[in-house]
Amino acid sequence: MLPEEKARVKIDKQLNTAGWDIVSRDEYIPMSTTAVKEALMQGNTESDYLLFIDNKAIAVVEAKREENPLGVDVAEQAEDYATHPQNWYGLWKQNLIPLVYLANGKKILFKDMLADPEGEYVELSEMHSPKKMLQKIGVKSEYGALPYLQRKGLRDCQYNAEIQLENALKNGEKKNLAVLATGSGKTYLACMASYRLLNYTSTKRVLFLVDRNNLARQTESEFSLFDRTEHQQPMSNLYMIKRLKRESDIDADIVISTIQKLFAVLTGQQLTDGNEDAEDEEAKKNEDKPEDAIQLGTDLKLPPDYFQFIVVDECHRSIYGKWRAVLDYFSEAKVLGLTATPTPEAYAFFNNNIVENYTYDDSVVDGVNVPSRVYRIETEVTENGGIIEEGSKVVEIAHKTGQTTTYNADANYGYTAQALDRSVVNRDQIRKVLTAYKEAIYTDLYPERERKWEYVPKTLIFAKDDNHASVIVDIAKEVFKPEFDGNVPANFVQKITYSASDSNALIRDLRTEKDFRIAVTVTLVATGTDVRPLEVVLFMRDVQSDVLYTQMKGRGCRTIKDDKLREVTPNADTKECYYIVDAVGVTEHDHDIPGPGPGPSKKTLSLVQLLEHLAHGEVSDENLMLLRNYCSTINRRYEDNAMFGKHLDYFIAEYGFAPRTLANNIQDAFDRGLLVEYESPSGDNTARLALIAILMNSIQARNKLIEMQKGYSVSIQDEDRVLYAGFSKETAKGYIENFEKYINDNKDSIEALRIIYNSEDTVITHKMLVELRDRLISENRQYGVYQLWKSYKVLDEEGNVDELDIKHNVNALTNLIQIVRYAYGNNQKLTSLLVGYAQRFSLYCGQNQRVLTEDQVNIMKSIAEYVINDGAISAPELNSVNTDLWRRGVVSFTAPVLDTEMQIMAKFLLRTA
Repeated sequence: MLPEEKARVKIDKQLNTAGWDIVSRDEYIPMSTTAVKEALMQGNTESDYLLFIDNKAIAVVEAKREENPLGVDVAEQAEDYATHPQNWYGLWKQNLIPLVYLANGKKILFKDMLADPEGEYVELSEMHSPKKMLQKIGVKSEYGALPYLQRKGLRDCQYNAEIQLENALKNGEKKNLAVLATGSGKTYLACMASYRLLNYTSTKRVLFLVDRNNLARQTESEFSLFDRTEHQQPMSNLYMIKRLKRESDIDADIVISTIQKLFAVLTGQQLTDGNEDAEDEEAKKNEDKPEDAIQLGTDLKLPPDYFQFIVVDECHRSIYGKWRAVLDYFSEAKVLGLTATPTPEAYAFFNNNIVENYTYDDSVVDGVNVPSRVYRIETEVTENGGIIEEGSKVVEIAHKTGQTTTYNADANYGYTAQALDRSVVNRDQIRKVLTAYKEAIYTDLYPERERKWEYVPKTLIFAKDDNHASVIVDIAKEVFKPEFDGNVPANFVQKITYSASDSNALIRDLRTEKDFRIAVTVTLVATGTDVRPLEVVLFMRDVQSDVLYTQMKGRGCRTIKDDKLREVTPNADTKECYYIVDAVGVTEHDHDIPGPGPGPSKKTLSLVQLLEHLAHGEVSDENLMLLRNYCSTINRRYEDNAMFGKHLDYFIAEYGFAPRTLANNIQDAFDRGLLVEYESPSGDNTARLALIAILMNSIQARNKLIEMQKGYSVSIQDEDRVLYAGFSKETAKGYIENFEKYINDNKDSIEALRIIYNSEDTVITHKMLVELRDRLISENRQYGVYQLWKSYKVLDEEGNVDELDIKHNVNALTNLIQIVRYAYGNNQKLTSLLVGYAQRFSLYCGQNQRVLTEDQVNIMKSIAEYVINDGAISAPELNSVNTDLWRRGVVSFTAPVLDTEMQIMAKFLLRTA
């Protein structure tokens, strides 16, 4: 490398570090922050570097070799370029490129031609950034100060998303959508975008909208620790970052909030210190139910331009529906939506302006996430429902109070599979599912792992509600009790729901603690929560929403380094996939894409809130009609309900009226015009109050009505049985179809595949099998022997696939020969080469009436153990594997004969079984 070239390498690095993208002049992109090499100047001369911001030349950099002292001659050359710019270059100052730099790789000299064209050069410790240069010449640019973004340390999807976002903003796009698979670093992208806009543009305040309160805590930590900044300082040292918990937090530079809390502050409501987990659980439970859109009113506490940049996490649900008006209000802000599961409404909201589309399949190929496999558990009750037989013991639970009542069923009551774990909790069904899962852990799912029950794979179970979750925890302890000599460790299985203790601490423990193996949740761990060691997601509730289902199953897909996995699961080797254990058929039906939310209207009061309002005299038409609706719905729910209808009977007998009677009376009063117009709670509302007095004057009736609205469930011990426990046939079919397509597409490019496909009389060597194994794994991390064999076994209906010997034969490379032969149709059965191995070895020994000495037989038998497991090897390869065995072979056979004998024997051993 010439001295000039060596200096250029160093100068390039100085420019890159300062935020300049270095390109050739034919690679210049408009509106980029760029240093153009050998830029054409007047007189057909070339400036070593000409720096542009917003298509306008701002600086000349003259580069020399390190030995050059950067004297007057160099300065004159650079200043001549600066004062005689090309007339077709855009300029910040008329007829002048204002800043001049002289550089030799060791030293940088600088002159501001605007401030003092006759002044002396000053030495710099580093090259000026675009932001600094704009400050030097006293001009502002909306996006010109954004420095060149280094790829290093970023995933391609993050880099592409940030570049495309900035390009879109420069082009005037306000709404931008990044579709990024779970685990691909959405929050890190948001941190980077927020920092760059805050530091290099006119952006003063950023809002990060989270889906749930527990994610706000996680996000606050990530923003605070983010240090991809100019001097690697944590962002919390540069900007005030606040999670919105009290009204004053809205003044921070970066505000992290749920949209509900933002709405409260915007409309002047006081924030409360309520149970955030309960808020999250309730919001998640109701997210698929249509709700009336909120109205902002006119007395708003923040101006529309309060935020200049808004990041909407999990934007598939936040950008439409009841909260849409909040986002629409901040109409001047630039918006970045983040989601792994976009909906049609999300695409519409962001005007189909997609800055990155990185799918789950992309993330699996890149090794960002691991693929899933489905293990199906079916029981009689889960599939077909059941019967509560007359005389059987039933425990009824009131959802409002948690109180239980025990009785014996007075008749046979049938229940459907859909009612299971909603109105009917069958403890034996839960027990059968958990037992089937337990029995599968070290047989079907992780047969290679040492059977240590204290280190079962980290498992997340999704329950239908909090009560269901509690029952699952109790029964899980019963199921695993025998494996711990009757004493299940205290933290082995725990519930993470709003009623549990600190959910944030529990999620952290699930992530890091060895003794916490099984977590049961409803929705708190359904979205966004990062638990990398999680290896099993067990569905004991069905899900209709495609978005929610994708989010829930995605909790298990995160990759984790082997050493980090072993820190929490010591008997594990690696996480090459995660398992979806489906106990309810959630993987076997289509899921719904949510539609747009309803039009604007007032918030609907809950029954509890409504009764309080009515008690204080707010007996408006709207409130009376709402009470009518509640009473009618509750009555209808119980009047033909064989199991729970007794509660309606009790209500009528105890309080002297049916809820439907009150509903009819309200409707009749309106139909006949009997009510005076309502003005306020302070007016004369005698007739209105009298209409509902029968309910409002009885606290017991009100409480019972609320109890009935909350509903009931019964817990029974009706015996269940497992119908099927094994890998999903649909999943196995798709998996095998993809595998067979791959080996057909590559039958000419992979040597072992070519030999097997063409039935060539060629020995398949260890080296060939290693290549085949590595190529398969690089294509799909699940194309290992065990997974392939197991999938063929799942699909086998005619007994053509043997059980794989998990203990002794699961890692034999020669299994790949048999799998490929079976896939190509060369073999009608899938059988290990170990089957019949002794017979084939005997045939080898007795061929052509030959006689081998006892020592030779023993030597070849020892060599055969390598071949039958790992493929044919040569004498030199045997020397590297087992030198003593090779020496014995050479002494007994001589070197040339030993090599020949090894090849002959390999043909016998590796031929079709």
